Amino acid sequence: MEEFEGAAKEYQVPVELLLAIGYVNTRWEMPPPEVNRYEPGDLHGWGSYGIMHLVQNPSSNTLGEASKLTGITEEKLKTDRRSNILGGAALLAKSQGQRPPRLGDYLGAVAGNGGNGKSYKVVAGIGGGKLYAEQVLAALKKGAQEKTRDGEQVALAAQSLGARVTEQGEVL
Repeated sequence: MEEFEGAAKEYQVPVELLLAIGYVNTRWEMPPPEVNRYEPGDLHGWGSYGIMHLVQNPSSNTLGEASKLTGITEEKLKTDRRSNILGGAALLAKSQGQRPPRLGDYLGAVAGNGGNGKSYKVVAGIGGGKLYAEQVLAALKKGAQEKTRDGEQVALAAQSLGARVTEQGEVL
């Protein structure tokens, strides 16, 4: 939970949104890089890494973009939980651009249309399209709770999509 809070604070995005993204992607588990490593011709090898599904394949490279934005190596973004969450937060902030007044207004940035910032088009994670963004927003509305394999209890309280968001990313 601390990794999500730290990344949200550093990139001034709502921690609740990062939690929802991580929940939808992997139920807050950090998969090993080989699980989704890009393999030509393999339908499951789409090249998405970690809790935040940072993508690297011939058509998308949010992993490389996250590395540039954070200064963290691509290898560390693939393998280190905290780094991966920072990378996802950096992409979300870059895609959103100017921070919106309400939590539900992040739909475009999550989908990859770039709220007011950069657009991303990928198979998973930030830029995963409208259906992906709707899944993230559904998780926000409903909330979630899981115990990870490491024994960490992670919880996301149900959120109102009309909730106000401060410029620091705090949901009121």
